[in-house]
Amino acid sequence: MERKRMARLVLIWIFIGIWSIMGQAFAAPPDNYTARMVMREMAMPMARMGHKMRVENPMMQGMVTIHLTDEKKMMMMSTANKTYMEQALQEETRTPSLDDPRVVIEKKKIGSETIDGHPCIKYDAVFYLKDKPAEKYKATIWEAQDLGGLVIRNETIVPENMRKGGEGKMVTELKDIKVGAANASMFEVPQGYRKVNNMMELMGGMGGMEEMMKQRKKK
Repeated sequence: MERKRMARLVLIWIFIGIWSIMGQAFAAPPDNYTARMVMREMAMPMARMGHKMRVENPMMQGMVTIHLTDEKKMMMMSTANKTYMEQALQEETRTPSLDDPRVVIEKKKIGSETIDGHPCIKYDAVFYLKDKPAEKYKATIWEAQDLGGLVIRNETIVPENMRKGGEGKMVTELKDIKVGAANASMFEVPQGYRKVNNMMELMGGMGGMEEMMKQRKKK
């Protein structure tokens, strides 16, 4: 059971990167907004500002993940324990960045729909690295025309080698979108937070991990 939960957590991290790419690939402004990212039964508060993405994880109370694409790193913070850790976005595992000239993106219009009151154009899309044409990300996306082409629904097929025993298809929507609501402080570690080296320390040691498991069981 815990292996399945961790696999799902890994997919959430992967999908943060995928969603960030979708925003950069297909959306004109805005590139600054806050929203709720809904994935199945989970609603994750998120914010985007340029190439920065922040997501609060409901599976781990007080856990925040920040992707800094330009700096090629990811930060995880525990607001409960006031701790944080940093990880490099490894080239072989991270989702390709659109700033990389090797990325190829293709999309084809397949229809029009209205989602949550937003008139959308629906596309089939494929994106991949030029030197890795076999490693394709396939998706169906909905671009909101009243939000400058922002992707508000995304159905992505996760590549086989990245599933880690989890689901093969991730369906995500953005709701309660507030354009211009993100600010720089959302993507920074607050003063007074202690830097740690691993997930155990991040969660406050063994006691913190046990408390997290208890909270999961209650849900």
